Amino acid sequence: MLRDARLWLELSLAALLAGLFVISGAAVSAPLGLAQIVPLAWRRRYPALVLVVVALATLVHLRLGMWRVVGYLPAMLALHAAAGSGSRSVRIWLCAAAALALSISDATLRGMVEGGLISLVSFTVVWVTGVERGQHARERAALAATAAEHARLRAESAERERLARRLHDTLAGTVTVMLVQTEALRHTAAFAPPERERVDRVLSAGRLALAEVRDAIADLDRRDAAGAELSAHLCRLRAAGLDVPAVPSMDLPPPLADVYHRLAGEAATNALRHGGPGARVEYLVEGRVLTIVSTPVRARRAGSGGGYGLRSLAADLQEYGGALAYGRDGERWVVTATFPE
Repeated sequence: MLRDARLWLELSLAALLAGLFVISGAAVSAPLGLAQIVPLAWRRRYPALVLVVVALATLVHLRLGMWRVVGYLPAMLALHAAAGSGSRSVRIWLCAAAALALSISDATLRGMVEGGLISLVSFTVVWVTGVERGQHARERAALAATAAEHARLRAESAERERLARRLHDTLAGTVTVMLVQTEALRHTAAFAPPERERVDRVLSAGRLALAEVRDAIADLDRRDAAGAELSAHLCRLRAAGLDVPAVPSMDLPPPLADVYHRLAGEAATNALRHGGPGARVEYLVEGRVLTIVSTPVRARRAGSGGGYGLRSLAADLQEYGGALAYGRDGERWVVTATFPE
């Protein structure tokens, strides 16, 4: 339904622009008018390409005598969409080039103030609103991802709680009954030494099984706590300006799962500390290998390297038979952790 509404909105916008071009007589060349209007249908999917095409068509149309008040509308819409792009080069450099080119062209036709300055101010206002719209859209996407991550963690936690209850109520209860009955039988029945030894082995195995069930339930509780703590930590980093997604899951035993969560949080913290607000973190999981890529907004200091946190995690992971490597890859910082089978 939303897609249909957006389609009708795009068609209505195109019809409105075409009508304005016809009524105002702004379109000196019909093909150029179409080149300004038609690409706008794809401005959200391909903002950079649409801005280039519409800006070029507008520049040529201006030189042919197009009326700028209406003729600039397609270029402003394309600039607004490109200003909301997640790409810094598109959002800043391409938008600036398009706005300056159109403003300079208008200045040569109508003068520095009437043409160039007014055009530049108009494009700047459109650019600012586009940047704010893009920022709000990215914040909404981050909030949606956070909400989805919380829902996933709650679902996993509920499933583990259900399994823990079943383990406690069924298996642990059954083993306890077996131990009590066997212990009673051992003290009331007259067993020969070999039979008593076998009964003792049964009791020892039962006590060990009961202890393992309780340890498994405790591990489930610890895993819930670690996942919730990491999720809360990432939420705080997002609020501080870090672009970080939800951490993908990896099926690991409790000690390695703890290292996994600590590593994901440490790498995200380092990305914000060294890359500044706006830095981006990506988590990639392939089998038992976790790769964390941090892309800073500002260049990382030449002397920056792995601090105590990463060195400590590397030692912990090596102790369990895994490996941790980290270092630069151009402007990016890459952390690769290999967890043992």
